Amino acid sequence: MLQPWGLVGTGAASAVDSDLSTLADWLALTGYCLLATRSLITMEIYTVRAAAVANARLNALRSWLEHHQEQMIVALFLLLGLWLIARCIAELVT
Repeated sequence: MLQPWGLVGTGAASAVDSDLSTLADWLALTGYCLLATRSLITMEIYTVRAAAVANARLNALRSWLEHHQEQMIVALFLLLGLWLIARCIAELVT
């Protein structure tokens, strides 16, 4: 659930629809992709540098996520739905 590849792809597709004719545009797109995947990159670096501690902490995080996954999914999609409703209402009003 927490892997942002779908959101990264959506954001990158939106950026590709824009004009990427300059080096600055390409650097901005690359920076966005790195920023969007920073949590995964951080965990990988943490695992390489401190394997034993990282293993214990990441296993604890995995356990917490397994126990709270359903609540997180409901909350995430509730917020997304409310945001979409607010956006649509704002477009209807203007």
